[in-house]
Amino acid sequence: MLGGVDVVVERLWRGMESRFPGMASIGIQDWIHRGERTDEQGRKFLHLNLPAPPSAHGRLPFRYIVTLLRRLISAQHDLRIHNITTVNVHFPTLNAYPLALLKYFGLWRGKIVLSFHGSDVSAIVRNSPRWKTIANQTDKITACSAALAKRIDDLELFQHSVQVVHNGIDCKEFLAHDDNCNMADKTPYILNVGNYVSHKGQDILLKAFAMLSSKHQKFNLIFAGGTSSGEWLIHLKATAEQLNISNRVFFLENQPQSAIASLMRHSSCLAHTAHNEAFGLVLIEAGVCGTAIIASRVGGIPEIITSQEFGLLFDDNDINGLSRAIEHVLDHPEEAKIRALRFRERVNCKFSAEKMVSDFYQLTKKTNTV
Repeated sequence: MLGGVDVVVERLWRGMESRFPGMASIGIQDWIHRGERTDEQGRKFLHLNLPAPPSAHGRLPFRYIVTLLRRLISAQHDLRIHNITTVNVHFPTLNAYPLALLKYFGLWRGKIVLSFHGSDVSAIVRNSPRWKTIANQTDKITACSAALAKRIDDLELFQHSVQVVHNGIDCKEFLAHDDNCNMADKTPYILNVGNYVSHKGQDILLKAFAMLSSKHQKFNLIFAGGTSSGEWLIHLKATAEQLNISNRVFFLENQPQSAIASLMRHSSCLAHTAHNEAFGLVLIEAGVCGTAIIASRVGGIPEIITSQEFGLLFDDNDINGLSRAIEHVLDHPEEAKIRALRFRERVNCKFSAEKMVSDFYQLTKKTNTV
């Protein structure tokens, strides 16, 4: 799928599988199915048949309690027979509550590692008895950036300090996805990759592009993202119409990673305009492709683009600043290319999948499991 936690988890699993064949599984909390399955790509999944997350407050509904008790027994059985001694929960919510209860009641003596990626932190309710149970049973906590780690530490809910594990990318694997997308060999373009939701800030990119479109008439603007509810995409298309640039703006929906890699490699620059971003996975993906980066100075992005040596940052919601940054890249393509090559070296060194896997393994190796 396009970006997000799913991609991070798959990269982590592939890295673990290459180190310790057959020892790691991708866990899925499944309301219906249970047991181990392998897909056509050879990925191993363990479906834990657990109930949907409860509410943060109030009494647990009787029906939930009955379902929970029955399914805790089956989950304990599956964890035992598959010898699962560590569960690393990515994007944790109250879905971790049943696992915490298994530990609390002594039904499972494994380790729980919570890995936060952004908006999941906003879902934490400090004074919730359910969250307190999860916190008390958690052994390790990771965040994908120092900025996100600070947000978690500031909650003062967990007993352990948060360890930063940056998301990583398998450079060769990502570049192998390139399928020479049909858009890639036509008019030069500026690219934005991100789901069509308001906090990704695609509307300010439209306005910035409108400001420089008359000077740079040979350039188009391409968006690629997951559609979500579709409401924000409708708004963006209407905005493009109002700005009289709709004939030069293209909205691609739900593209596979092969198309994204191709779009990145052939773009003049990637303009990332999010209002909040815990990490910014698309930045390191674009970095691998040697694409010039322009991004908003929010969340964990300054940990990736640490200086103008690697990319250009602008203040959140600063349309003029964004427009100037894009214009600078378009007017100085050789300088932009040198900056992009420096950033690619940085990604290979600091944000590789191998480093991410190694960092996660360090958290769990004392349990003699992956």
